[in-house]
Parts: sequence; C-alpha cells; structure tokens
Amino acid sequence: MKPTLYLILFLLSVNAFSQKKPFKEIIETDSSTIEIIRNSEYKCWDETFKFKDSTRFISWFIEDTTQISYESWGRKSINKYIGISREYKKDGTLMYEWDHEKGICKVNRTLYPYYEMLEEMKIKADSMIIKTYSKDFFNNHVRFEYEGGAWFGEWKVYDKDTVWSTSSVGSWTEPMTRKPNHYRIVYRVRLSKNDEPGIELGIELDSIGNYYPSDDDRWGNYGFEAIKGNQRTFNIDKNRAIEIAKTNGLVVTDSSEISEFLTWERFGKKEFYNGQYRYYISDLTGKTEYTEEKDRKGIIYRFNVYTFNPWTGEFVEMKKMKRRHEWGKNSGHWTGLRPDND
Repeated sequence: MKPTLYLILFLLSVNAFSQKKPFKEIIETDSSTIEIIRNSEYKCWDETFKFKDSTRFISWFIEDTTQISYESWGRKSINKYIGISREYKKDGTLMYEWDHEKGICKVNRTLYPYYEMLEEMKIKADSMIIKTYSKDFFNNHVRFEYEGGAWFGEWKVYDKDTVWSTSSVGSWTEPMTRKPNHYRIVYRVRLSKNDEPGIELGIELDSIGNYYPSDDDRWGNYGFEAIKGNQRTFNIDKNRAIEIAKTNGLVVTDSSEISEFLTWERFGKKEFYNGQYRYYISDLTGKTEYTEEKDRKGIIYRFNVYTFNPWTGEFVEMKKMKRRHEWGKNSGHWTGLRPDND
C-alpha cells in the first residue's frame, strides 16, 4: 500500500478519534493554501501552491516536532507524486527513499523482513508479462509501480461457515509482519513512455508464484489479453485514429468535448485471459441531471465512443456509453464508462 499522506492522515485520524479529536487549521498565504492537522502522534502539513502545479506533503512526530516522519511532493493536475519521497522512524532512521521520476525505491533492508520474497515475485510477474506479450512491450509500455503488496490467507470458521480470510501483512514500503502467501504486483500500462499516468495492470500470485486469477476485478485491471497475430506491442497513431473516427461519424468543432485514452475492457471471468486493451476516442453528446432524494443528485454523461485495437491501430466499432456522477450531503462517486442501453 502506497504510504501517501492522505492515507496517513486517514489512519491516524481514525486511530486518534478515541483518544483525542485531531486539531485542523487552514492557513491562506499569497502563494499557497496550507492545511495543518495535529493529533496525538503526528503534525501533518499539506501545502498546495496556487501558481505552481505542486503540493508539498510533510509530517513530524508530535513528540519531537523537529523529527520528520514523512515527506514528499506531488503534481496537482494529475494527482501524481514527483521527486523523492522519504519515510523515517522516530529515532530518525530512514526507512525508504522513493525516486518517483526514476521509478526506484530503496529500502533499509534491516527494517524489511521477507522483502526478498516480494522481489522474487516481481521477477515472476515480469516474466509473465514478457512471455504473454513481448520484451519490447515490457520495455516500452509497462512501468512498475511500488503499489500492491503481500497478504496472508487462511481458512477460518465464522458461525459454522468456513471462509477464506486474508489480511495485509505489508508492502513495498510497509515492513511485513509475517511471511506472506499471497502477492499483488502492480504495474502501469501506457500507449507510450511519455503518457501519464497509464492504466493499472495487477498480477496476483500465490505462495510459490503461480498466477492467481482475481475475483475482485471491479476495482483494478487484472488478467491478460489473448492477442491474435504477431503484433505484440502497441501500434497506434493518435492523430490517425482521430481521422479514422471522423470517417465513422465523429464531428469535431470548437466546442466539442473530445477525449482519447487507453482502457482495459474486462470480461469478468476468473481466468488468465480476462479482458482486452482498447483505445477510446470519446465524444460527449449530452448530459442528464436527476434527483433521487432531497439531498442526493446526479448527472449522467453520454458519449459516442470510437474504439480501436491498440495492437494494430484498426478501428473496431462505435458504441454509445455513459458515466455517472452522483453526490449527496456526505458522499459522492463517479462510475467508469459503461454501455448506454437506455
């Protein structure tokens, strides 16, 4: 699990709730907005700069306000970490240093038991991608992220029912508390090395590195595509794709809301081959506002989506799709693109 400041704040706030209500303060300056949260363990500083695409995250141990617990930088526009993140123990010992630009995370090995097991599983996951697609695909379209982690699963009995229970035991940046038997290795797949931030590719492995088909594909992209033909790297030109979409009905004007992106279409099967990559050009065609309850509202966005095979660059189809934004007094959510059969 990536130790973002947001996650740290959430966990600490929950932990401190029963002890002492966290103190929150907002400071406005000419150049930034600063949010400060103090609780029984940490003082957290979140500074968002008004005229720069950056946010600074830093926290100190409350017992010693000079000792940093965590520090990092992020880009506001794409919600992505930049530069170098570091986390420390209370005695000042560096736990890890994560260079987000180079994609390298170095940990203090003395603090991370079983870390070599994670590395061994990553090697197995790397080879799985290369074997299924190609070395060129791995080098040019895949970037490893220090996300995912390790779990321990076991059969447990609850009210006479036997169920498989799993619990997180650590990750690339959280020292493991016990030897794991289930792993999740996470990558980002991009049309090119210059694309940000890419879409997730998750690979789950059992205790000896065998592929474990995920049954929780609603929240991530798990599985591989069974490619037909010999083309094993993405081969699509964005400008050419837009021109082909125009010949199939796309009309581009100054007021058009056109988006283009790589996506993963799930098959919803608990199998190795569980989906396919597609390149979308989406054209917003309308919005429908609605009210479900007095304090809950929403908007349905409707699109014509021009679909391409990114391996060959060939036009596949135009389909109508929609996504929903719904919100209320205390919550809200977005859905992804879904078929519009209304």
